[in-house]
Amino acid sequence: MRLTLIGHMTVRIELDGIALLTDPWFGPRTWLERRLAPRTLPPALSPEEITALDALLVSHHHIDHLDEPALMLARRLGCTVIGSQGAARQARRAGVRDVVPLRAGETTTLGPLTIHAVPAEHPLASDAVGFVVIGTHSVYFSGDTRWTPALRAALSPFPLDVALVQAACAHYPLFGNDGMSLPDVAALARALRPRWTVPLHLHCAGKWLDRRAGIRIEMGNADQVQAALADWAAALRSEGLGVQILEPGRPAEYVKRET
Repeated sequence: MRLTLIGHMTVRIELDGIALLTDPWFGPRTWLERRLAPRTLPPALSPEEITALDALLVSHHHIDHLDEPALMLARRLGCTVIGSQGAARQARRAGVRDVVPLRAGETTTLGPLTIHAVPAEHPLASDAVGFVVIGTHSVYFSGDTRWTPALRAALSPFPLDVALVQAACAHYPLFGNDGMSLPDVAALARALRPRWTVPLHLHCAGKWLDRRAGIRIEMGNADQVQAALADWAAALRSEGLGVQILEPGRPAEYVKRET
């Protein structure tokens, strides 16, 4: 299996001859998008550079998880959009022909892969889901979600090779955190023990890596963010847990260890 981080939550997963793209965001392209989702690092690939793709996996329809260039890519390549109810509606309105909406607990197949939708608790997207992709390897993609008992129960039956997990989130006075930050991802890694835990959602300013410790992603503080990630990864590795921090644009090969 090969994983290539394009940026933020967008990862190209190549598994068993199938190519998937998670929560594809290639922006920002407009002033409003730049205001709502100020990106700290441009995407490692443009949609025009992607020439082969089987499906988009879309956890919810927010602009930093599904944008118009991604939908144009799906139309151009004729690939499937598998996603939440809102993401599916957006894809259909954009003219994508092959759309599979999923709710938590539902399953679909794509070639040799089985794709399970699992719960996601996102206070600003009630239809949000995550995905577990099963082939010769197993991959969990969280989308934006809090770490909850329901999510732990849904994931526990799956022996996970890789967990691609939101690791920085916004905080709102009325809602609290809208997803996971580094302490939550550490709890997930300890509970589920995937072979690789991979932190994502790291390229949008204003998101908290660790609110209690005062560590936030901002424009121009990449060194502080990388140091925080390195310390966090080292702590988990000292507990015998596997962590992989992907570098944008650089493929990482996952090879299952013999047991």
